[in-house]
Amino acid sequence: MNTGFYSHPLFLEHDTGSHPENAERLIAIRNRLESERILENLELRPGRQATSGEIAMLHNETLFDEVRQASEEGMRTLHSPDCIVSEKTFSAALQAVGSVLEAVEEVSEQRLDNAFCAVRPPGHHAERDQAMGFCFFNSIALAAEYLTRRLGYRRVLIFDFDVHHGNGTQHLFEERDDVFFVSTHQDPRSCYPGTGYARETGRGPGSGFTRNLPLPPWTEDAAYLDQVEHQLLPLLIEYAPDFILVSAGFDAHRDDPLASLNLTERAF
Repeated sequence: MNTGFYSHPLFLEHDTGSHPENAERLIAIRNRLESERILENLELRPGRQATSGEIAMLHNETLFDEVRQASEEGMRTLHSPDCIVSEKTFSAALQAVGSVLEAVEEVSEQRLDNAFCAVRPPGHHAERDQAMGFCFFNSIALAAEYLTRRLGYRRVLIFDFDVHHGNGTQHLFEERDDVFFVSTHQDPRSCYPGTGYARETGRGPGSGFTRNLPLPPWTEDAAYLDQVEHQLLPLLIEYAPDFILVSAGFDAHRDDPLASLNLTERAF
């Protein structure tokens, strides 16, 4: 299998200090892939910078300008204290989006079978006009939009298994029927950002194309995998997507300091 691995030194220059979302995340991924001799079997790709027009597929011009200005003018945060900004944040965010867009195009054109994008800053909390939860531009949502708008796909699945609900991704597509957003996450009554209730299933033409499967705190592997087998997989099989995107947040792991699920490597 021909698997692409997208990463770039610029992602390490998005300097968040001791913030939980920091460069060590990507360093740890690469070190583990090297030590297990997996990296040598992957197609290493640096990605590219997204254009302003590509960001504008889903985000408004004001957000684009605010992220750029925050980086250029030395601001420390944007919109909320958890969105830490440094000199390279804007460039890193563009590289993150561009890498994901390049990856989906390479898979679509069958030059790659699949791809893993080790990029940062992350994206699934970013709304159309607002940075949130460590996120500035919503890379996974922009990838889905790129697939539908420019590559002609009509049945795109986004599966998000981050412990925190992908509020931005859901809100960007909840009124559409060409993207199916499915999320497993910790119960929003006990976890940021407080969205992702089971009753949130889409609106208007998008009704039924959002499915949230919240999990109670302290959920362990057996209960999670039971939900995957009996609730998640039937949804995915019935939908029969043309293209699958995954928001792969591993913070539902029992050692994560910011949430309360008890999954192990076996569940992932």
